[in-house]
Amino acid sequence: MKKTAKFLALAASLTLIGGCAEKESKQMAATTEESPVETTTFKTVTDCSDKSCTTELGNEMAMGEGTVRSYGVLDGDGGVKEIGVFISEAAVTGLPMNCKSDAASEGAKWLICQEANEDGSGKMNDTMVTTLEVPEKLGKLLGISKLDMSWLPYGHAPENVWDLPQFDIHFPFLSPNGGVNEKAFYEPKTPSEQLPEGYMVLPGSGFHWDTEALKGHSHAADPKASPEFKCYKAPETCDGTEFQGNFLYITYDGKAIGYEAYVSMDILNKKGTYNQTLDVPTQSAGTDTVPSQLTIRHEPSNKGFLVSLTNYKPVEKI
Repeated sequence: MKKTAKFLALAASLTLIGGCAEKESKQMAATTEESPVETTTFKTVTDCSDKSCTTELGNEMAMGEGTVRSYGVLDGDGGVKEIGVFISEAAVTGLPMNCKSDAASEGAKWLICQEANEDGSGKMNDTMVTTLEVPEKLGKLLGISKLDMSWLPYGHAPENVWDLPQFDIHFPFLSPNGGVNEKAFYEPKTPSEQLPEGYMVLPGSGFHWDTEALKGHSHAADPKASPEFKCYKAPETCDGTEFQGNFLYITYDGKAIGYEAYVSMDILNKKGTYNQTLDVPTQSAGTDTVPSQLTIRHEPSNKGFLVSLTNYKPVEKI
């Protein structure tokens, strides 16, 4: 953790400048000793080089040997342009692999931890979660106050699909949110108006969850666009290489309650780019604006990776 503490100490003193006027929206999660002031530019997917928008930065938390944080971009009229998570390059190294023997990153917790395999390795679905504060202005506009950044060293179900190292990021609405009733994972049926055309709740996708940001929920995706469905029907045809990233809606008790982005460790390790155009619903129980683009990419000037939701479209809030 000494390396992480030094990184946090340095980050605490950064004065951010550039095309977007960035500012801290929260105190840093850890208190560190003072460092000499340095300057850097925080680049987002949204181009703010003409100073037509501003960037808000959320709290910074330890992850692996680096840090993660939320961020968002507002246009000149105060509308949402982008929300996402920044993952420093060092954050994808030194990550805990076994929930029974490896401590979680500072400020995180092992939310799901199963008995290790006979060879001592962890299991699919083991999950370490770090909860991130959303910048206040963005949170009020989007109805999202916190994000859950999950590290799954052995991925999650289904086998031969997403059972590879990955980050999953939940963007849950403040209200409505999840719960503990397993029946409500699937019933009543989520109205089609609250999901993009073609989306349906994935069978067996509901499970319990308990963080400051989110409770138990299930997942909805498009069977035509999401390899999950193909692999459920013919798992022998899948080996995990189909996935670099993905986007889902999360649901509970007949309502869409937010979004989730999947980020494979493979795409981060090779510093690749993943873009997914997203259809949008006509209604939402939690917000009046929804994203229509998921981008995962390495940003050299930031020395890290962006997982970004952009191109917001208006919807009817019910």
